[in-house]
Amino acid sequence: MSRKLMTMLLIVVCVLSLVVTSGAKVPLVEESVPFYGDLDGNKLSDDLDDLLAKTSPGEKISVIVVLDRAPLDEVLQDLSLGVAELKGRWEHAIHGFSVDMTPGRIRAMARHPFIQRIDLERTYHALGLGSATTWTGVQAARSTYAVCGDRDGNKLTYSKNDVVIAILDTGIHVGHVDLDAGKVIGWFDAINGNAAAYDDQGHGTHVAGIAAGTGEGNNVDIGVAPGAALVGIKVLNRQGSGTTTQIINGINWMINNRATFNIRIGNMSLGSSGSSDGTDSLSQAVNNAVNNGIIMVVAGGNSGPALRTTGSPAAAANAITVGALHAPGDRGWALAAFSGRGPTADNRTKPNVTAPGTNINAPAHTSSTGYVSKSGTSMAAPFLAGVIGLMLDANNSLTDSGVKDILYAPANVRDLGPSGMDNDFGQGANLSFNSIKQAGGFTTGSFSDNLTIDFGSGTLSGTGATQNHTFSVTATTAPIAITFIHSNWSTSVDFDIRLLNPSGTQVASSTGTNRQETIRFQPSVTGTYTLRVNSYAGSGNYWFNVSRR
Repeated sequence: MSRKLMTMLLIVVCVLSLVVTSGAKVPLVEESVPFYGDLDGNKLSDDLDDLLAKTSPGEKISVIVVLDRAPLDEVLQDLSLGVAELKGRWEHAIHGFSVDMTPGRIRAMARHPFIQRIDLERTYHALGLGSATTWTGVQAARSTYAVCGDRDGNKLTYSKNDVVIAILDTGIHVGHVDLDAGKVIGWFDAINGNAAAYDDQGHGTHVAGIAAGTGEGNNVDIGVAPGAALVGIKVLNRQGSGTTTQIINGINWMINNRATFNIRIGNMSLGSSGSSDGTDSLSQAVNNAVNNGIIMVVAGGNSGPALRTTGSPAAAANAITVGALHAPGDRGWALAAFSGRGPTADNRTKPNVTAPGTNINAPAHTSSTGYVSKSGTSMAAPFLAGVIGLMLDANNSLTDSGVKDILYAPANVRDLGPSGMDNDFGQGANLSFNSIKQAGGFTTGSFSDNLTIDFGSGTLSGTGATQNHTFSVTATTAPIAITFIHSNWSTSVDFDIRLLNPSGTQVASSTGTNRQETIRFQPSVTGTYTLRVNSYAGSGNYWFNVSRR
């Protein structure tokens, strides 16, 4: 990782504008171009302001109204609204509601003292697999080195002679065009005992498509190793859960049938919450699968960003435990806040590595051609399993230890945290192209995402203290992504971050109360940006990384 010296201005002052004087924090969402903030302070998002100027007086606009209190019936009455008018009403995620109103009513409501913000109702789009495989170099490696997971010489058929990945999950929908034509060469149902492959929940189909989907239904969302064959092992029921017995039954079957189907990789996008020391029975079963010649890739869990959120089987010593990233197509590189963190209960560092795992499009189990977007370390694990499949296609003699040596080599990871392995990013973000290149012993070909990543750190002395860090943005073709970690976070310590553009205008912020703050912002101008770090409460150390062009 490039560790350029970050210009830092230390200001130990109380910045009143950064603190809500009532003592209650107002959550702010990350902003991107078009700017969704409220620069003029009129309680209307700027994109809504723009639309209001273009809308006729009688035309209605869909808006989200954020209140300073719960939207109880008497509050709605005070706002001159009837319950029947509302499209949605929330008391937990936010205090607010959605409604269609004319421009006049919107402007009038913005003047009411209960109103904190009125936003335009927006449409959000999922990140496709094509974006994640582009930014990681997977597509470049498939093209440069002619690898896809097919090793039997026929890309239209599947056999044990291909790279074979076992998916231990809710099943696989073999009626989807990305997963049909005999791609699933083996099947075991530890839940219902059915002889034919199916998926009554959808999670496993999504996972299988990420690892090895052919992209026939959508050539943007091609799986990482589309030529690989699959073995489906259903260990989770239609609610997405399974007992330790059921899951171990699946692992046991996988080990017993390893040679029959030539299973090289096992993917487990499942786990428990809490913190494990890796000695539980399921973790040990994973370890034994590795000892029997199967490379085991396990999701790191979705209980982050707190430390010690690596459960079972993610804590298995022999597992390749995977954390989740936002890829640049999803305004990254940034660590997903939900991604599970180490150390394990016995103080081993986990996860091992990180990979794209947010807003990933992959096959849906309810359709023969449809796709669905999901986020989680459940998505990052099969992404890496697919990368390993391409590594094995490049060099089929690689063992589990050989694969790990390549994956964790400094040249094949982007170290996004403190130097070396850490409990947030593990070894770092997998550099897929480099891993495949080294696996195959190839001497030509290269790939770069052309992003600069800097590391910074600091200390805040107490409530109200502020530090500024500046960095240069030379192009607007990639996002600014900031992962910020409170090194000594506790419930009594709360740091916030804000991003200022070259003119000094705040364009994004993250003001949560957890260990991690994240900004993912698409810049519209180049120049020197400022990351402002403020202590809302308490003192302590922090570190962060900044990704951009």
